[in-house]
Amino acid sequence: MTTRRKFITTGALGAAATTLGAPAATAQTPIKWRMQTYAGTALGAEVIKPAVDAFNLIAQGQMEIELFYADQLVPTSELFRALQNGTIDAV
Repeated sequence: MTTRRKFITTGALGAAATTLGAPAATAQTPIKWRMQTYAGTALGAEVIKPAVDAFNLIAQGQMEIELFYADQLVPTSELFRALQNGTIDAV
């Protein structure tokens, strides 16, 4: 029979083991997203690129957003269709 105290103790040990194993899990390849913005290069470099760079820095290599400006991958009018089709990952 498992008591509540035994369950909590065993659960705490399991959580500690999972936490110790976490660094090995982060050594996997990073998640990469392709993002295209409506903005052209002039506006995008001033507004969107700093936000994407900050995100990439905070993500510490676990995720990376590759930024594309207006009409680089798909026409601006097709952005949401490209997102639905998986051509790009974010708009």
